[in-house]
Amino acid sequence: MLKAWLWGIGSAVLLTGCGGQSSSSAPVTSSSSSLATISSSSVSSVPVTPPEESELTVKQISWGDRSSQFGNLYLPQKTERTSLPVVVMIHGGCWREPYGLELQDALSRALAARDLAVWNIEYRRLGGGGEWPALFQDVASATDYLPQLAVDYPLDTSRVVSMGHSAGGHLALWLASRENIDAISPLYRSNPQLVAGAISLAGVADLEAPACGDSARRLIDAQALSPGALQYRLSNTSPINMLPTGVPTVLFSGTRDGIVVSSISEAYVDAAIKAGDTSEHLPITGADHFDLIDPLFMDVTLLADTVESMVE
Repeated sequence: MLKAWLWGIGSAVLLTGCGGQSSSSAPVTSSSSSLATISSSSVSSVPVTPPEESELTVKQISWGDRSSQFGNLYLPQKTERTSLPVVVMIHGGCWREPYGLELQDALSRALAARDLAVWNIEYRRLGGGGEWPALFQDVASATDYLPQLAVDYPLDTSRVVSMGHSAGGHLALWLASRENIDAISPLYRSNPQLVAGAISLAGVADLEAPACGDSARRLIDAQALSPGALQYRLSNTSPINMLPTGVPTVLFSGTRDGIVVSSISEAYVDAAIKAGDTSEHLPITGADHFDLIDPLFMDVTLLADTVESMVE
């Protein structure tokens, strides 16, 4: 049922011009890195059993005053940890209404069942008040709310990893890049919540890449900018333009993804490594765009192990 629903969304995305060029079904050659626990070869999915509802606690918590300024916090009920590593989970949907955080619910539950806290955030999107610069500011504010959550919940804010799918993958990589934001940018924060790593699931790592139609240009209000001003804005918003970050990144992509093609992740990883960062591209053999967030397809243990390796 989840896959059928996701493909309904995917069809709408493609019909509205969010698709890139078709990708090959052949395994993608990944770049090398020094992430010790991650294989650089093309990996296959390992389906898992979804967690029982009784194994988790899920709390909806407002981090702001607007209707889209909230998140769902997923916690394992049984854990031997006194404080939990945190995954900041960010949904996709080409940064647009009406797509919301329910897209990441199943994956959030599966990761929480593996002894992680998951903060699945909602934010204003294009068409719902998320025009420049509000969407970025919302994602930053939701992430920076973690220390307040840690007052009431067993969260270790020194061990945080951002993870997102599609447009959310862009935002997960952007969170890892925030220390490079210029001080005069409206996106600048003097004391942002740091992340120990970022995981992109079919993410749009380059806002100039052919994915999501004109949504990326709308996201940064590109039509209002001169060429020079556009490059400056990209240097504060587009992950591939914000390197190096000093933060390890792992980018997963599906070898059958025709919505955000795997070459976008490859290009980011190549650029990150050249800039001196630790980065890895892991293509999932036979996976389409939405397989990467389906815990009945995706190897959730691999994702959880990737998080754990980043927060060690």
